[in-house]
Amino acid sequence: MVSFVKFDEVMEKEGRKGGCTLLDERHGCVNGCRCGISMYKDDEYGKASVHDDQEGFYVLEGRGRALVGEEEIMMEPGVAFMVPAGVSHVMKREPGYECCKVLWFHGAV
Repeated sequence: MVSFVKFDEVMEKEGRKGGCTLLDERHGCVNGCRCGISMYKDDEYGKASVHDDQEGFYVLEGRGRALVGEEEIMMEPGVAFMVPAGVSHVMKREPGYECCKVLWFHGAV
């Protein structure tokens, strides 16, 4: 059986405003595979994240910036990038934009 979800329904069910995990072990994902949507609404960098596995990103809407290690990446629709395992990363929206909406994913390891 195929498991599927709708972004708007997950957001409403979880009462989330900044994004959500769409698919994970609850939906049949294994070995750490998961994906979701994050909506960056702050125009300043917050606390960076670091993971034991790589993480990929694909920008859906808006504009922003990502600080990956020491490198800053301009985020705009259509941009995709990978963050290697163990590398810090943090995102923000660009001034003049309400939000930068990004799909993220962790592959199975």
